[in-house]
Amino acid sequence: MLLPLPESAAREVSLARHLTWVACKEEAGSAYLVNELVRLVYLTFYVQDAGYGDTDHMVYVRAEAALERCLDRAERESVWRFEPDDAPLFEAILRQGDRQLDGAPSYVYVNACERLDRFTLSGRRSPLPSAARMQ
Repeated sequence: MLLPLPESAAREVSLARHLTWVACKEEAGSAYLVNELVRLVYLTFYVQDAGYGDTDHMVYVRAEAALERCLDRAERESVWRFEPDDAPLFEAILRQGDRQLDGAPSYVYVNACERLDRFTLSGRRSPLPSAARMQ
């Protein structure tokens, strides 16, 4: 648990994340894929919060807002789509996530998944610090 994920597992996770983003970016998204992007954003944030990452918190806040806009659009228009301006946000989070897969100990991912599970059950609107969302 003190070592990073095995290289093959890290590559598999990374590939799945990147393919999910590409599908959503190309308007081939779905509720499932957008949910996977939500997981990407929050898990990457939690791993960073544990000391493995340096992405500006506003990137997470803006990505969260982009996810909310996507969900609203899907509800109104049945289209799972992001705006072109959203791409750099998710691409920065993907890069951060890849760096984390290469360097963060496995136990950090386990803890991040547990935090995400607790957040999901909490009924809270966002796991991001309220101070970051207000900037």
